[in-house]
Amino acid sequence: MVRLSALVCVQNQDARLSECLRKLSFCNEIVVVADRCTDRSQEIARRHGAIVIDGIFPLEGQRKAAGVEACSGDWILEIDPDELVDAALAWEIRAVLQMRPVGDWYDLPIDNYVGETLVRDGWAGALSARAEPRLYKRGLKAWEPRRLNATAAMAGRPGGALKGAIRRSLGRDVGGLMERVARLTALAAEDLADTGRPGPGVWTALTTFLRAYVGRGGWREGHLGLVVALLSASLPLLSRARAADVLAARKAATHEPARIAGLRGVVGLAR
Repeated sequence: MVRLSALVCVQNQDARLSECLRKLSFCNEIVVVADRCTDRSQEIARRHGAIVIDGIFPLEGQRKAAGVEACSGDWILEIDPDELVDAALAWEIRAVLQMRPVGDWYDLPIDNYVGETLVRDGWAGALSARAEPRLYKRGLKAWEPRRLNATAAMAGRPGGALKGAIRRSLGRDVGGLMERVARLTALAAEDLADTGRPGPGVWTALTTFLRAYVGRGGWREGHLGLVVALLSASLPLLSRARAADVLAARKAATHEPARIAGLRGVVGLAR
């Protein structure tokens, strides 16, 4: 029998974690990576019988790699705390794995919800995706060193996409979606600061809006499609602005020890 491990990486996201883990009971084991959690995430995970990995993992790939290392299954199902796997998708995953899979990894479609409203079209940039490689054999997925949307390199044969979709909650309403944008821009700003480059500008924001609203059919979603396109376009601009603040803070932190040492010398405390 093929063993399936569910992998969930969490960072202070206990609000929806219990429901997420309950929907993964069809897996042989659940591994939860708790990254610098100060809420009830670890307690909730252990209550659901999960293996819990505590630690400090600044990069997305570090969290995922630590979780994969702790998994004992032949296959891994990767799920975020704000996502749910319904019974139909759970059955499809099990059926695919038991009937000699034609591939070594599979894309899983993602249904993006704002509140209780399904927003199918218009997603672009870092805000969300329509499908991702979430079901794969151990050892076949590797992530680039980033905090946000780390690109994954997949080895082996692709098996295509499953029919069932993960249900992802992007916020209780538009306000919740905007809070998500704020979290994402903070992470993207850190990534940009690591490169030392200014990052994308107005042209990138404009093309992102057009891709989301026109190319990917955001116009079909009414006012929510327009909101999604505008927020997708705002991400690169906000990330660039926040990256400048991050670089300034890092520079100040670097100079502070030298300034303190200089002051100690002035008052005769230097050794």
